[in-house]
This record gives sequence, structure tokens and C-alpha cells, in this order.
Amino acid sequence: MKSITVIRVICAVFFVIGSVAVAAQDPQRPDRVFVNDLEGVWMNDAYVKQLRKLRMPHLAAKKAKPVVIAIKREGNVYPYLVTDFTEAALMVVLALEPDIKPDSYRLVLGKKNVPTSASDATYVWFKGKRDHDHKFRELEFKEPFLMKNKWADFEHVGMQLGPVMNSIVLSGKYKDDKGRDWSFSDDGQAVFPDKTFYFEVSINDKKARCEYLEAEDLAAPDGKSYYGYAWKGGKLQLFNAGLKKNGVRCNSKPFAELTPQ
Repeated sequence: MKSITVIRVICAVFFVIGSVAVAAQDPQRPDRVFVNDLEGVWMNDAYVKQLRKLRMPHLAAKKAKPVVIAIKREGNVYPYLVTDFTEAALMVVLALEPDIKPDSYRLVLGKKNVPTSASDATYVWFKGKRDHDHKFRELEFKEPFLMKNKWADFEHVGMQLGPVMNSIVLSGKYKDDKGRDWSFSDDGQAVFPDKTFYFEVSINDKKARCEYLEAEDLAAPDGKSYYGYAWKGGKLQLFNAGLKKNGVRCNSKPFAELTPQ
């Protein structure tokens, strides 16, 4: 495992590690499972339930440990990434093998895309059934890196982590008490009455005293500007925020209170 501190590294970590033959769906064996059937972002149920309820990632992580598994094809290889937003493990999927038990399988992982002995491989067991459209939406993983081989339920939440987090936490159209329009999109674009910019939601920052999003700001010393936010009574409050020596801090009073439309 490797310690990481910048969440955008997690979002952009789908890079080419090597090359491996990728099997296409076999029309003669529609029941057979391939690696591409698992492609996307899988989030553990305990965390995603808290995230959807609270819509504040820092607080949700205090209620339930986040564990995210990402599998995405890059060229002819499928990297396997698992993270709790503090630590991460990154390996290569070498094979997917069925178990003798029905609806049970295992991923065979290696550090590199090279011939690997069984004793050097890492195995990730999973089980579940596909829906009527032949897609997996719920799986139970026995994750070895961050969950110590304990079984846990995971939900397929999308193909990229950033848009998934935005859609749960902020995405939508809003109006303030003056009737002005505000919006946040899945792809990270914020539209305020006086400006438009791209943002990134903070997912894990133990030094911060508030939930916040950051935007590029070439005039700022660190190249970023910060906005705090909180959900209260079904409304989205926005706060001015800044980076202090001890982390991001938000003003105590909101500069806008927005009603979802």
C-alpha cells in the first residue's frame, strides 16, 4: 500500500501499466463473466449510504470508513485500484476465474503485467448476480488490502469518481433568496450569478474544519480558491473559505443559502 494525500491522483490514476489480452463477451457463453463486466467505480455500501444521507464527504467518512474499488480498462490492461482516500493499493488484473460455487469468482492480481506464479499473485474474491440487462450493480467483495479479507457489500456507482461524488454531494440547480440562479454539474462546473468556474470537492482532509470545494485561482498564492459548504434543513449553505497554516477554514456565516430546484 502507498500513502496518498491528493484525491485527484485517485481520480486520474487510470493509466497504462502494460498490456494483457482482453476477452470479449462470448455469445456462446452469455453466463461467463469477464473483467470488463466489473469496469467502473465500486463503493462500499456503508459509506455510500452515509454519503447520500449527509451529502458531506468529510462527515460521512467519520460515520463509515470509505472503501472504493476502481477497475477501468486502459489500452489492453485493467488496473485495479482500491483506496480509503488515505491509503491506496494499485495492481494489474491478470485473470478472472470462476469458483466451483455458483455466482462466485476471483480476480487474480499482479504487481506488473508479466507471468506471475500463483504464490506471488493476490486474489480478490467476489460474488453476486447480474440484473436482467446482464450488468452487475451489487457485488460482495473480499478485499485483501484495506478490509483485511472481510466480506463487504459494494455498489457500482459510475465510471469516474469525480462525477460520482459531485452528483451525490452538490450537482443540481438552485435559487437564492433573491431569485438568482446557481448550479453545480457532475463534470465539476459551478455557475454563480457573477462567475463560472470548475471545482473539485474535497473528499478527505483531516485538517479541515468544514466541507469545502476548491477551484483554480491563478491570483492566489497556492493557485486555488476555496468555498465552504454545508447542508442544513434541505438547503445548501455556501461560505467564504481560505487556506490557513493549519488547513482550510470556513467563515462562520454563509454568504448564500440556496434552495434546490
